[in-house]
Amino acid sequence: MTGAGPLGRRAPERSPARLAAVAVAVGLLLAVAGVTQRAGAPGRARLDAALAAERDRGEAAVAVKTAEARGLRSTVAAARSALARDTATQRATADALGVLEPAAGATVATGPGLRVQIADAAGGDADAGPRGSGQRGAGGVTDQDLAAIVNALWAAHATAIAIDGVRLSGTSPIRTAGGAILVDFQPVVSPYRLDAIGVPAALLAAFFGSGPGRLLADGDLAGARLVAATTARVVTVPAAPVTTPRLARRLGQ
Repeated sequence: MTGAGPLGRRAPERSPARLAAVAVAVGLLLAVAGVTQRAGAPGRARLDAALAAERDRGEAAVAVKTAEARGLRSTVAAARSALARDTATQRATADALGVLEPAAGATVATGPGLRVQIADAAGGDADAGPRGSGQRGAGGVTDQDLAAIVNALWAAHATAIAIDGVRLSGTSPIRTAGGAILVDFQPVVSPYRLDAIGVPAALLAAFFGSGPGRLLADGDLAGARLVAATTARVVTVPAAPVTTPRLARRLGQ
């Protein structure tokens, strides 16, 4: 006798054939899934390997670029240091030239200063013979007079001095040769014009404080007279001529 359900209906019958069909279907699905999984494993492995290789290449490229950046930073830092040293050297060189060039008379100098003009007394040298160094007699202004005035102006911190347009340095000679006064080996004649750059009041005081300056102010410098001694806001002193050293050679060389 077949049992009945809770509502009195008969329960469906499960035939062995239907159960077997379901089991076969499930088995096929599992088999296909297994085969698919096994077939996809090599592809995923290849993809993973490719991604890993790409990652490694990227990391290597980043490492190379990082090293290059470090090298460039070092190069830039070295260049900046060298530029700073060069700039400091150039500044020091410019400062040194600014001191040495005026002292050597290598450049034209312009600034406030003093203008002095002295001359041989009228007719003072008409009958006078050639003068030796420092000899006055009736010959008028001497080389020693000019040298004493120039030394006084240097002592008053003159930065540039010229006599009749001849620029002087600290070693320029002033002497007499053959009756003519030579300034740095160039002849000068009366009236003698002295141009000096510096503090005008200090230069004027130095001029009148020198031996020849005092005598000229009092009219007591025999054979010479003071034409003018004035300060000026702008005095221009020319550059000294550039001379090329010449070496002595034996005859026949």
